[in-house]
Amino acid sequence: MKQKANEMIQDLATKSVRKDMLLELTDKQYSNLTLMALRAGLHNAKELIQSFVADLTGWQRNGSDESQFANTWYDRAYCITTDFLMPWRYYVYNYDHDIEQLTEEPDSLKKAYEHYCEECKWGGVEPESWDEVLRVNQELLQEKKEDQEQLMQYIEAEKAEIK
Repeated sequence: MKQKANEMIQDLATKSVRKDMLLELTDKQYSNLTLMALRAGLHNAKELIQSFVADLTGWQRNGSDESQFANTWYDRAYCITTDFLMPWRYYVYNYDHDIEQLTEEPDSLKKAYEHYCEECKWGGVEPESWDEVLRVNQELLQEKKEDQEQLMQYIEAEKAEIK
């Protein structure tokens, strides 16, 4: 119990604005989300989203029931079943692979793919094909580039506001 409390305290110290998670909402989505937050006694939609993320991830959650319902929503919305599933995109993120390194170093990619195939075999599912992995890698590279561009635009906008 004490170890979990210490881990949560350490995790709280890492709380920061995640600039790669700028939400794109329609006016109606934003308005309705804000109304839901205010109705719950929160100050804004940001607090509601943070609260939901806490329940969904199990960190600083609102309670076990809330966490269970958040996970039920996730399972239903994304068709996650008790069957083992590991898309390559998940594998890359879960094992902290650097997508640029995997792309630039064929041996690293081959080794990662072999490990991925072993993990899938252990779980009793077919891994994604080599061609699919190469396609997903290109998507991940493009997404990283777009995230970096979006972050630079955000930083420039912040600088302009300061002036």
